[in-house]
Amino acid sequence: MTIIHHLLARLLRRPRGDGAPTKIKPVETVSVEIESVEVDPDPVPIGGEDQVVATFEVVTSGPSAEVTGDLVAPDESRAELRFEREERTTFEERWRSRHAFGRDAAAGTWRVVVGAGGGTEEREFEVSAEEGLRRSRIDGFELSPDPVDEGSPLTVSGLLEVVTGKEDWGGLPGRTVALLFRPDDMLARREVARVVTDRSGRFDATVTATESGFWSAEFRGDAREAREAREARAVRDAGRVTAARSAEVHSAVSSAGAQTKITYSANPKSGRRNRKATHAGTLFVRVQPAGQPARWDPLPQQRVRLWFDPSGTGADAVRGTATTGSDGRFTLRKKVPSTGEWQVRFDSQAPSQRRSCKSPVRRLTVS
Repeated sequence: MTIIHHLLARLLRRPRGDGAPTKIKPVETVSVEIESVEVDPDPVPIGGEDQVVATFEVVTSGPSAEVTGDLVAPDESRAELRFEREERTTFEERWRSRHAFGRDAAAGTWRVVVGAGGGTEEREFEVSAEEGLRRSRIDGFELSPDPVDEGSPLTVSGLLEVVTGKEDWGGLPGRTVALLFRPDDMLARREVARVVTDRSGRFDATVTATESGFWSAEFRGDAREAREAREARAVRDAGRVTAARSAEVHSAVSSAGAQTKITYSANPKSGRRNRKATHAGTLFVRVQPAGQPARWDPLPQQRVRLWFDPSGTGADAVRGTATTGSDGRFTLRKKVPSTGEWQVRFDSQAPSQRRSCKSPVRRLTVS
């Protein structure tokens, strides 16, 4: 064994024709991505007799990596959060931490800053006085039809209500509701569309059914709506209605071909203009052996395309192509011309055998 080790070491040190040592090219791997950061409740109501416990949920993808985090108060003071992994699927992990807010906690805009595998994300949320804060809820959330064929219209509907008395609820008109979706075997929810409630608080939207998974509706509350609109005065005056999310409802999408999925990471997230970023990932196909549980296998020798959208409005264009290896992996290195969104797509040439798919979007910024 020692002789083999010496021979291998000499081979790795063997000079090239110009006398320089041979460089061993590192294998590109998918890095950890923070897919989502959620806070519940938002706003956090304070001022009552009891402490209010807020839950911070982080979903990561890629290699398993511990999640760390801090709570940042309005005065920039920090408190450490300790996260524990609570769920794992083939592609993602869910981590949670909790923090108790007492009646004397500082009111205002807080931040939760989380890190995993060298990447960081943050999310703002409000802490506000409980007095005058009205609860909201989403009732009667449903999908139609179910099951539905791939590519067909799917209607999503529900009712946004706010408490109007001790036990009474009334419709909340003119408010924006986000429609969220997470595919089977995934944990992170992603926004698909937004809809505004009518005079009675009802909302209806039609989306295109693409794959089986779980739908939910989310009203983000007055404070978060104002923050996203960057309306400073509205932030000060908002927070009188709480956020609300419906229960998840599953949608079964029928298709002739096998489901495919792309895991994808892009790094570095920020830096100078025209730097090169590494786009790496793996293409999988869902296999259902007779009498056995379904599994996800790498899909080799398939072409994937890298798309770039500089504006985030869908004005995207192809920036590169790659062919997956025997392990389903692909790697591309491309210049980052401006801040924008990147995505990898697989366009199946045999849809009756396997379906097309898109990766999550990765945003890269330039300074």
